[in-house]
Amino acid sequence: MNKKETVLVCVTPQQSSEKLVEAGRTIASDIGANLEVISVLPLDSIENKNIKILDSLYETAFSAGGEMAVYFSDEPVLTIIAHLAKTKPSCLVVGFPGENSNGLVSTVRLLLPKQPICMVDGQKLYNILPSSNSQPLCVR
Repeated sequence: MNKKETVLVCVTPQQSSEKLVEAGRTIASDIGANLEVISVLPLDSIENKNIKILDSLYETAFSAGGEMAVYFSDEPVLTIIAHLAKTKPSCLVVGFPGENSNGLVSTVRLLLPKQPICMVDGQKLYNILPSSNSQPLCVR
């Protein structure tokens, strides 16, 4: 039995992450893949505002036919890398790195160079593909 492909969306507890989930849903639908959403929060970050936003993101993921996993770790990049290595998604969807970026994209490229990444910036999608991939997964 073949395992269905997965599109993994990384979110943070902010309302703008819903756009990332929507982009992931579109990509998953386009390639016939499952949708999975992941968020990694610091160990001491259980706050009502985070819980409310994560609940909203969970509902967004669920209504898009996806699942959501929340991890608590003070090493978010390594936690996501471990999840990627275990699940091997077809595409990793992330937001466009800001000024205080945690270096997720560069670390993924270094440790998992064959992992296709789709960065979302507003309505634009940017593909970062391994040299072996000739066609982007994130097409819009």
